[in-house]
Amino acid sequence: MSEQNKHPEVRIELLQLQKRRLPELIAKWKLLFGCEPPQYGEVFMRRRLAHRIQELAYGGLDAQTQARLGSVNTRVKRAHSGLRLGTAIVRTWRDTRYEVRVCQEGFEWSGQVYGSLSAVARAITGVNRNGYEFFGIREKARHE
Repeated sequence: MSEQNKHPEVRIELLQLQKRRLPELIAKWKLLFGCEPPQYGEVFMRRRLAHRIQELAYGGLDAQTQARLGSVNTRVKRAHSGLRLGTAIVRTWRDTRYEVRVCQEGFEWSGQVYGSLSAVARAITGVNRNGYEFFGIREKARHE
């Protein structure tokens, strides 16, 4: 019997998360974590709540793994751009949706890595553009 079949209520609860509005998500957070949620919005809350629901049903990390993770420097890695590695940057331009990922080497789009966001914007538009302006990234996010 698979793990999912052992806990059918988990699947139902995860599906219900998608329908919940912010006040319901906050209440669920308080129930599962025993504290106020951080101010990161509904998407973050749904993902973190889904993780917590599964963690409670299937078990979390064992003590040895937790100790190893605790001994590792857990600062969030950021690319040279100041954006977090793995961040998806999305822009719709001329009725086409473009998604770029921040990676250690720069920015990945359409299977190719570019050294700057401006290079991605140039590849998309065909002209020199400020990549941060093209993708609507504010100055604060670039330097956090």
